[in-house]
Amino acid sequence: MKCEIIKDLLPSYIDGLTSSESNLEIEEHFNNCPQCKEIFEQMKAEVRVENTEYNKEKIKPFKKLNRKVLKAVLITLAVCALAVVSYFYFFAFGWRVNSNDMNISYAYKDDKIQFEFELTDGRVLNAWTHLDADNIHVNTIQFTECFSSILDDRGEYPNKFFYGIHCTTYNGNKVQFTQDDCVILRFKDKTETFYLREIAKELNIM
Repeated sequence: MKCEIIKDLLPSYIDGLTSSESNLEIEEHFNNCPQCKEIFEQMKAEVRVENTEYNKEKIKPFKKLNRKVLKAVLITLAVCALAVVSYFYFFAFGWRVNSNDMNISYAYKDDKIQFEFELTDGRVLNAWTHLDADNIHVNTIQFTECFSSILDDRGEYPNKFFYGIHCTTYNGNKVQFTQDDCVILRFKDKTETFYLREIAKELNIM
């Protein structure tokens, strides 16, 4: 084939549209004509660049879409996380109780010193009890309050908490409270300590 015919066929050859017979003749011509071979390489390189740019342009909208989707997902997750944290703060764990909002009473009942704690500000009372492993004589109670929720099921009096101290041992003997036996109440504004020996004397248990 003449060079002019080869040059006319090059675009189709690059796109793979020529017949197998034409391909053989074109490739044989390249072996004998460096000039046509060079033109072919240049055209092939230009096609690669054009295809690359075309693909980039095609991908751009998808990249923008992916960024928007990712942003929407992150915002949704952040809102959900904030909602969950807010729910647990306002309707579950709550915040520390002020001592002025708490009525405290105690009585001897069912062989126990029975403490009754009543929150008076209309909110739900949470009590977190802790026995000191290093000092078995100390019982600590920390109070928090939260709002009532339709999912909450804390009985008829969600603003109350009862805490009992046994006054009889497993052997049936009266517990002899020491001067160290106490119940520590931790509020937002202060800490109160109730000594069980003094309460037992007041209630005529000892």
